[in-house]
Amino acid sequence: MAHWVLLFAAGLFFIIFSTFSLWFIRREYRLYGKLTWLGSVIHCAMYAPHAILSGLIVGGPATLPPMSFGTGIGIFLMIAGWSITLYAMNFFRTFSRWLGNDTPGLTVNGLYRFSRNPQFVGYGIFFVGLYITWWTPLTIIGMLAYVALVYAVARVEEEHLKRVYGQAYLDYCNRVPRFLGLPK
Repeated sequence: MAHWVLLFAAGLFFIIFSTFSLWFIRREYRLYGKLTWLGSVIHCAMYAPHAILSGLIVGGPATLPPMSFGTGIGIFLMIAGWSITLYAMNFFRTFSRWLGNDTPGLTVNGLYRFSRNPQFVGYGIFFVGLYITWWTPLTIIGMLAYVALVYAVARVEEEHLKRVYGQAYLDYCNRVPRFLGLPK
């Protein structure tokens, strides 16, 4: 019973904090054309409630997965997902650029030739691996929560990037899919 209450509280906190964070980030982009230090902190913190929710869904960090072929695939996907995420984020070279408070130019090289949001794709692959490794029927909720979060974040960021880069960004959007797919 206590686990369900904790899971419900984490889910509720995820929804409330994500909604607030998206509102705050959109507001900062509109007011300042970038994120302030507080907006950057909120942007980073926005992903923590999903990680907590996911940890509760799969049983917490003390639960070892049963060793199986699926566990091996899950662990491989977690490593691959983290690698893609870190590579995509490092492509920006600086933390302030990654957080959206320094935008010297549109990034369209590397993984950004195949996805406008490769860091979200990589992190999503990580979560697929996590959920395969520690599968429960509730993992579907965690995955749907992640998809909803990154879709909403991508929409807010796209709105900002259209204002900053104009037609160059729109042309990029026409060539490269938001998340997955082949470039046109």
